Amino acid sequence: MVSTAEAIAYAELIVYIPIFLLTAVIIFRHGFQKQLGWIYLTIFCIIRVAGAIFEIKREHAPTNKTDIEWSEILQSVGLSPLLLASMGLLKRVTDEVSNHVRSMNNQFLPTSGIANIITKRATANSRRSRIIQIAQLPTMIALILCIAGGTDEAGSEVSQGKNLMKGGIAVFAVIYVLLFALSVITMKDVGNAPREEKRIYMVVLIALPLIAVRLLWSILSAFGHNSDFSLQSPKPLIQLFMATIEEFIVVLCYTAVGLIV
Repeated sequence: MVSTAEAIAYAELIVYIPIFLLTAVIIFRHGFQKQLGWIYLTIFCIIRVAGAIFEIKREHAPTNKTDIEWSEILQSVGLSPLLLASMGLLKRVTDEVSNHVRSMNNQFLPTSGIANIITKRATANSRRSRIIQIAQLPTMIALILCIAGGTDEAGSEVSQGKNLMKGGIAVFAVIYVLLFALSVITMKDVGNAPREEKRIYMVVLIALPLIAVRLLWSILSAFGHNSDFSLQSPKPLIQLFMATIEEFIVVLCYTAVGLIV
């Protein structure tokens, strides 16, 4: 009889293999330039497919430490590519807004007052884009911390592994707050963006509360003391409704908007 955890793993394979192929189509269709959001989405699909395979193997061989270790690690690092994908899409929007504002600046160049206002706006957008780009580094560091923490927890250094995992999740939380703040700030400028970029921005806004729920699950797993949220033996239904479904909706929305634009 198939367990709930194994059924979820099979569902992930059914969902993420086709989405992986679709994201690959999006990347090659639009080119690699400005496609960081969907590149990270492709990486996320690979992580989820690999994690599902290890989870299925874990269910069939519960004593295999390698399967347990990689199942836990791949489950814990899902936040990183989701945050990176969101930041990549938001950066694309801010870049397009900045380019649009600069073109307006060229049109109204004789009118110095308007030109100055538009130039300041373009500079602000460019700075915001650089902040998003810089924020990718700590997100990658958090990913490394989670991988190292998961490896240590599966081994003999459980205490050190938990501390590394907590550090990684804490960085993810900070990055999420930054992403949320930048998304709200961008709201006042997104009216200057082309229609396609407005669609991307709206999808990022839709994804934010879903990512927040996914982040909450990770925080409870790392900092809480309830075994239902532990990465070692999470309650499948809690994981399904606080992580798996949220991830699927975000990935589906990002993939759909990628195909549309």
